[in-house]
Amino acid sequence: MAERSTTKARRRALRADARRSIARVLDAAVEELAGDREASMEAIARRAGVARATLYVHFPTREALIAAVTERAIAEASEVIAAAAPEDGEPREALARVVRSAWRALGRYHALVEINARIAPARLRAIHAPVLDHLRPLLRRGQASRAFNPDLPLDWMLTVVLELIHAASREASSGRLSQQAAEQALTASVAGALAPPATATDTAPGTQARGAQ
Repeated sequence: MAERSTTKARRRALRADARRSIARVLDAAVEELAGDREASMEAIARRAGVARATLYVHFPTREALIAAVTERAIAEASEVIAAAAPEDGEPREALARVVRSAWRALGRYHALVEINARIAPARLRAIHAPVLDHLRPLLRRGQASRAFNPDLPLDWMLTVVLELIHAASREASSGRLSQQAAEQALTASVAGALAPPATATDTAPGTQARGAQ
């Protein structure tokens, strides 16, 4: 009986060691890829402080490692979006809050946008499903209240938000925009893209001037 308990304890310890090793590898991959989009498995193993053989036990190919890093990024994004309470408050304010929170939390994953651009669009959409599932009810709520354009297809709105986030990531990653400037451009662009169409009163020449008199 004691021998069986000892065996179970050893297995638990091995699993814990494996989880820690995987976490180190994923952290190292994020750091290495941030500086070199073509970073090799050898470079990642060296940064993680593990043997190449250990790295390949967990991730047989570079593609498998990239997929694991992407899965972690999506999981973190989902947690951040849920914590930002998209179900609370006026829809436009809620969406801006969600976008800002996700952007600030996921800055270290900018490299994945460029790397994963090689993935087929349908597959990339499926990978982002957990994030999109959090946004879908918020966008529906916004359309119902006419905070967002009710004439736009919901899937189109989700695509627009996702593509704008990726565009902001590319701009920040390239250095063309600072993190803060990219965040401001992103939130403004999302709001503008989803806004309901202006009414005739809003667009009539001289309306604002007359109202101010």
